[in-house]
Order: sequence, then C-alpha cells, then structure tokens
Amino acid sequence: MRGTGGRLLYETLKSYGVTCLFGMEDPIHVFHAVDRAATRIVTIRDEKHGAIMAHAYAQVTGRPGVCAATTGPGASNLVTGLLEALRSSVPVVALVQDHPLRLKGRNASSELDHEAALAPYVKAVIRIHQAERVPDMVRRAFRLATGGRPGPIALLCPTDVMAAEADADTAAEPIYAQYPALRSRAAADGLLEAARALAKARAPLLVAGGGCISSGACVEIAALAERFAVPVATTLLGKGAIADMHPLSVGVLGSSTGGLYGRGKIPNALMAEADVVFIMGSRTGQLVFSDWALVQPGATVIHLDIAPEEIGRNFATRIPLLGDVRDSLRDLLALSDRHGLARRDPGNGGRLEVMKEEWRRELAPVATSDRQPMRPERVMAEVERIVDASTLLVTDASYSSGWAMSQLSVPVAGRFMLSPRGTASIGWGLPAAIGAKLADPGRQVVCVTGDGGFGYVMNELETAARHAVDMLVIVFNNGTLAFQRHWEEHALGSYRECDFLDVDYSEVARALRCRGERVRDPADLAAAIGRGLACNGPYLIDAVIDPEAAAPIVGFNKPLPADASH
Repeated sequence: MRGTGGRLLYETLKSYGVTCLFGMEDPIHVFHAVDRAATRIVTIRDEKHGAIMAHAYAQVTGRPGVCAATTGPGASNLVTGLLEALRSSVPVVALVQDHPLRLKGRNASSELDHEAALAPYVKAVIRIHQAERVPDMVRRAFRLATGGRPGPIALLCPTDVMAAEADADTAAEPIYAQYPALRSRAAADGLLEAARALAKARAPLLVAGGGCISSGACVEIAALAERFAVPVATTLLGKGAIADMHPLSVGVLGSSTGGLYGRGKIPNALMAEADVVFIMGSRTGQLVFSDWALVQPGATVIHLDIAPEEIGRNFATRIPLLGDVRDSLRDLLALSDRHGLARRDPGNGGRLEVMKEEWRRELAPVATSDRQPMRPERVMAEVERIVDASTLLVTDASYSSGWAMSQLSVPVAGRFMLSPRGTASIGWGLPAAIGAKLADPGRQVVCVTGDGGFGYVMNELETAARHAVDMLVIVFNNGTLAFQRHWEEHALGSYRECDFLDVDYSEVARALRCRGERVRDPADLAAAIGRGLACNGPYLIDAVIDPEAAAPIVGFNKPLPADASH
C-alpha cells in the first residue's frame, strides 16, 4: 500500500492484531492513521503507565502490547514500565516519536539521545530511517519482542520519516504475533538424565517460574508432578502454574511469603530437604530463593529455561536444559513413558496436607479477625471468597503482593495473578489492571494495592472512568510506606518520614468520576465488595488497615542486620 510512514506503521500493527494503543497522540502520524473500529486509542496520564498497561495487555492476550511516547521526557518516562517488562520477560513495543533526522545534534526542543537513554531497559532499540522500511522495522520489532526470551523493544519514529510517503507491504509475520514464538526444545539426552534423576530422588521439588505461565505449560507441570510424585513450588511470577487445590501444590517459595502467617514456609521447608531441585522458567532471583540460601549444598539442580544466560547463574547446575518449558516437558514425559521412568509417592501427599493445615490454623486468627483497624489478612480472606476461574487478580508490588501471593488460592491453573515482581516497583497495579481489563473485557478484574503505590498512579482513575473500565480496586490504606517503615524499625530500631495524612481514597475516586466507599469495619467488607462487583465501571474500596501489620516476609518478626539488603 501507499501512505505516510505513520500510516504504514499503523497498518502493520493492525495486521498483527493490535487492538489497543496506549499513549498520548505521539507519534502523531501513527495516531492519525488509526482505524478506530479496529484499534482503541487509550490516552493515558503518564507514559510510564502506558508501558505498564501494554505489559498487562500482553500477558492477558498472549500478544505484544504497544505503547507510545513523545520525544525527550515522554520517552524517559517509559523506562520504569519497560524495565519491568524486560525483567518479567514480557513483549512490549514502545513507539517513540523521534526528532527529524535533519535536526539531530542541534539541541532541538526536548532533544534526547533516545537510543542511549532507552537501551538499558529494552532488548533492542530500532530507529526507522526511511518510510519505505517502516513495515520491515515493525516486523523486526515483533520478531525480537516475541523470539527467545520475550521482552520490550523501542521503535524510534523520526517525524520526517513518519510524514514521508512511500509504498510498502504492511503484512504481518503471523508466527510473531503471539509469544513465545519459535519454541525450542531441550536436548533429549539432558531430558532423559533429568527424568532419571527425578525417578531416583529421595525428596525432589519442582520450582515453576514465570516462564511456565508464558509458555502455557500448566498441564505438563501437573503431569510431571503426578508421574514423579513431586511437590510443586512456584516463584512469585509463576503463581498459577499449578492450581492451589492440587494435592502436590505447596505455594510460593521465598522470603516474601515465608514469614509469619505465610504459606511460603511450606515450600521453603521442602526446599531445605530437597536432594533434587528442578527449576523451570525462572531467573532464580534473590527474593524467591531467599538470598540464594534455599537450595542446599549437594542438591542436584536441574534448570530448564529459554535463556542460556540464566542457566547456572546462581546455582551449580548438574543438568542444564535449554528450551521452551512446555515443549521440553512434553518431550521429557514422552521419554519417561518410553523408558518406564516414574516415582512412587512415599507418603508425601499426607505430609503436605498436614503442613497446609498447620498454615491454615496459623492464619485463621488474623484472617477472621474483627479488630479495627482491619487486619490485611481479613481483607484478603474476603477477596478470596469472590474469586473464581474467571478472575484476574492484579497486585501492586510490596506488601499487597506479599499478602496476595501467600494467602490467595489459584482456583484453576493458568494466568490468575499479575504482579510486578521483575523489579518490585510500586505504582504498577492500577495501570496494569486497566490494561488487563481492556485486553479481556470478559474477565473479572480485581486490583489490590497499597496506599503508597496507589499514590503514584491514582490519576489513571480518570482514564478508567473515561473508558468505562469495569474493575474493582481495593486500596490497603495503612497511612504509611509500611515496608520501608518496618524495615527501618527492624534494622535500626526506629523510622523517620514514612507516614502520610489520613486520606480517604474513595473521595479521590469520586472526584475522578469513579465510584467507591471507605470501609473501616471488617463486617462491612463483604457487602462493599458486592457493591463494587455489581457496579458498571471502576469502583474503589478504601480499606483502612492496621499500619503495624506486615506482609509474611522472612525476618520481619525479629531484628534485621543493619547492613541487610532490601
């Protein structure tokens, strides 16, 4: 077709099935070419939030999300959102309006070296130099975003190139319209060695990371667990890789969930005993592996991942497996059938149920408490009652994700929870919930966030109202930056300036054209949640919780070393 560079770019996006474009009308030639019947323009209040919405859109749809920004400060605003996508392995294509090529290096208004500024936060930065090459560059962006370990791409769009006319083919390469693209499979000899190690193990443990969700490997993980009678722990991003009702599911591993009232004590204890640890689709980060102390010396580590640089990064790996989780596990299961490899359950199932029941008894007093200010565990217990297989729970970072990851049960395997655990940056939950709901209007979306994180992004409530985004937002309002406050108290004995004024965020919601209410009494929670779910459009509950209540973080019930890292 013939058109401006901007039209060629949009028509190529359209051919990839892009249904939402999150940005602020730049690059202008792209936005003015949009077919509004096919693609929704979502004008946001901060470019960072657009990147986060595109991230959530990608996770929900399985296709790359697209965001956009203007030059200079608009582009630099993207970086926090793009960094989370990079660390979480999520494909996002960021369209960045660039200065005309003829003005480069002349101190033009808002000039920024976009390539240098964005390179640390993306897989690649691509600048378009000729209008006739626009579709080629878009196709390259999608190939890079979805191929190998997925991640974000910055596509720089100089205004003179976007305004120029050219002839070009805007067809998509369909295989790169979804992720993961071009699945690779681990070598058969390594898979057979892994199966034999599991069959001989005394106390094996599977660890399912976020790559298991992206790969769609839930059926294979359950089959592997059942064949070898292996408990399944998940990472923070891997929550949902197995349904929590499965008898071999033991919860989210690590220091964020393994403290007081935390279900993570169960997988942490199992990891401490494990002689074979099979890690799948995980970057083996600090929090999930508790400063990398959970895997015991001498344990046989098997690590399956799409990215070669992650295998062996933090643990001596006896059996490295390079490949897509789903397809590689299919091969492993087939090899196990062929060679008659399996493992009988040595009574582990009964022990696991005892451990789970002990955790439920520990949690019960706070999860059923009627005290005011409310215990956060009580609020989560009320959320637990309304989630089902159609629910998508979106959390912010810090305490809200710690409570949710530990306490809420995944009803069916699959993508149940979105959370910014790649970087743990607060101020992610609300824009992610908006992007998720726009991606799949048929799912019930519930966002849980702290008041500290919500303060970063509450302006996007106006965006939610403008687009009639039907979702429930619960702000856990303790009037303080609780994680920072509690960390300082445990490490240094006191804290300084972490507290906020008492703000009723439901009033903020109403000012921004949403509905909502404040809840102080836990007896009122169920009715308030019911009203929120019945409301057409965004509804916010300002839940006033105890500022002394901490997430189930290991060590938060005792003093911390002054030089500890958080």
